[in-house]
Amino acid sequence: MTAAPPAGLLPTRIKLAHGLGSVALGVKEAGLTTFFMIYYNQVLGFDPRIVSMVLIGAMFVDGLADPLIGRLTDATRTRLGRRLPWLYGAAVPMAIAWTLLWLSPDIATHSTLGLALNLIAVRILVSACEIPSISLVAELTHDYDERTALMRYRFLFGWLGGLLATALAYGYFLKSDDPGQNGLLDPSGYAAFGLFGAVLILVSTLGSAAGQHRRIMTLPPRPPVQRHGLAMLADIALAFRNPAFLALTSGALFLVTGYATMIASVNYMMLYVWQLSDAQLAWYPAGLAIAVFGAFFAVGRAHRRFGKRDTAVGAILFSGAVGFLPYAARNLGWWAELGGWPSMILLLVFMTVSLLGFVVATISASSMVAEIVEAHEVEHGTRIEGVFFAGYLMTQKFGQALGIFLVGELVVFAGLGDRVRPEDLAPGTATALAWAFTGAMVLISIIAALLLRRYTIDRAGHEARLAALASTRREGPTP
Repeated sequence: MTAAPPAGLLPTRIKLAHGLGSVALGVKEAGLTTFFMIYYNQVLGFDPRIVSMVLIGAMFVDGLADPLIGRLTDATRTRLGRRLPWLYGAAVPMAIAWTLLWLSPDIATHSTLGLALNLIAVRILVSACEIPSISLVAELTHDYDERTALMRYRFLFGWLGGLLATALAYGYFLKSDDPGQNGLLDPSGYAAFGLFGAVLILVSTLGSAAGQHRRIMTLPPRPPVQRHGLAMLADIALAFRNPAFLALTSGALFLVTGYATMIASVNYMMLYVWQLSDAQLAWYPAGLAIAVFGAFFAVGRAHRRFGKRDTAVGAILFSGAVGFLPYAARNLGWWAELGGWPSMILLLVFMTVSLLGFVVATISASSMVAEIVEAHEVEHGTRIEGVFFAGYLMTQKFGQALGIFLVGELVVFAGLGDRVRPEDLAPGTATALAWAFTGAMVLISIIAALLLRRYTIDRAGHEARLAALASTRREGPTP
């Protein structure tokens, strides 16, 4: 058995430093889910199926590597502890790989293999920072609500990083000076977007590690663990046989699929379904920001009243219902004139409220991973935070891959091949695209809620396990 982490509330500065570590993930998600598809498809002329398959392939390679990265971080033993060497070591290569993805002026002539390798490098290097960083949630505190607080800050900073990149993309980097040219379809701003993201990734990752450095060095030491391949695979297999973990990851698979589908399709929907202008698109990040801050303040209260699981289930169903309404109203003729400001404002309100539900559900599901760590420790006597969080991140990536695949199929379904302008879209295509998108989102939300309902760990069960572990530590290990 392991010693408990320091008791009591965590200092706010530790929560802030810990949250800062998720900025790299936020920038990566903003770039790859919001802009990568439309950049390589509509700007550079890649077939949308090739772009989606490259994204999916990179996610699967990254996802399969995640449990191994998590197990390696659990087994790392250095004078800087288990997690810090990973944070310090991966930051610079990660920033370089991200820059190369957007910077090269002749990127359109690169091979699909070269693009795939670059994308895989980006994703694995981000994982090499994200997995040890998020694994600290279960090490810094055992408290049910303090873990929620850490996750709140992680998601706040992750979303703020993504929002900052997104806002500057719409409002500066990808804003066209020509009123007749949509900035999203102009290749000139993407290199600056990539460079800005690389700087943000580097500064936030190193800043987070430095901000937590002293606190991490005071954590109780962990006993050595077996490092050989069979032990690693055994721990990974054991984690995925945990009933609570299976329930959580199966629900999270569809939860993330819905989120990825919504974010990856947003530019297509706003351009081709809602006919928004550059000036109107620039307001989209404001709605995201409201949703993120709203979720940040709401999720803690919801967990205290309803618990993490029921909060996640209710939030995802709420999100799916609210997200369905504007598309149904548009297609049934009950909506304001498309392209006008009343239409844009109404759409932004519905999107913001729907996204708030998604963020609350995602924070709740992610926070539920930490309690599985103690459930496993009670049953098996070992702590493998890295394996559980890496396995959860792997599931998220498979969900993202599924969401990207769905968006690619929607794009093909709508006939959005090489450089199709909104005004050239065939009559009725936008309506069919809207029905297909919103129907898929409602179905995904229902499946996610049903699967998450199978997760059984609540506050009382977690506190009982903590009491059992504390008793065992006082008595000492059994001979």
